[in-house]
Amino acid sequence: MSKKVIVLGPKYSYSYNLADDYYAESEIECVSNIGDVFKAVVENDESTGIVPIENMLNGSVRETFLNLRRYSVVILRAFDYKIENILASNRENYSKIMSHSQPLAQCSDFIRAQKNIEIVEVSSTSKAMELASQDKSVAAIGSEKAASHYGVKVINTEISNKDLNITRFIEISKNKPENFKTGEKTSMMIKPLEDRAGILFEILSIFRIKNINLTKIESIPTGVKMNDYVFYIDIEGGLEEKRVADAIEFLKTFVEVDVFGSYDIY
Repeated sequence: MSKKVIVLGPKYSYSYNLADDYYAESEIECVSNIGDVFKAVVENDESTGIVPIENMLNGSVRETFLNLRRYSVVILRAFDYKIENILASNRENYSKIMSHSQPLAQCSDFIRAQKNIEIVEVSSTSKAMELASQDKSVAAIGSEKAASHYGVKVINTEISNKDLNITRFIEISKNKPENFKTGEKTSMMIKPLEDRAGILFEILSIFRIKNINLTKIESIPTGVKMNDYVFYIDIEGGLEEKRVADAIEFLKTFVEVDVFGSYDIY
């Protein structure tokens, strides 16, 4: 394991809690946003980073996908982590609810039922708890660990839209470690070399021909012009499998392919 794990902080964000659960003996460094996790990882060969990529209730974390396009990293592994959102405040007649955009969406039914409450999006759940500890008018949505750490009273534990709430996190690195064992899931970014009718169909057809199951496809704007996209794709199968290697090599004849690696999900 690397000497340092970079996560979205402050302490006791869900990213921090996951890193603490799996890598308690490593140094955990907190940064202020997801982009800074990527930046720190590519600037330090001895570090890895943990970032959220998708929630089962609210879908993709766009900031992670945009930074996967921006930075050259590999994915080492993924974690499906149970999220247990709670509401905490040091005053029951709070006037604001703060959290990261994902938990706010995951608890949207509860939030809509609140009357005359201001909803404020902040950089992380633990940042919301920190602010709630400083301002009694604020209630924060986050983890019970964060509430305990910042000394904020838990006032409601049943606020998520669904009882089961899983977020997938990925662990990223600048380089693949020596003797790294590839896993059963492969992720890649695909950019068409030209914009023409049927190009996405042709891309997907390659996976169908090779009998490869797609588990995710996400369109990401390039930022160059309107209606210009790259595609993030997850497939079942590792790079060491001939059918996967052959599919990628054929794709490279008419699209750009950036493979993040093959990995397992824990």
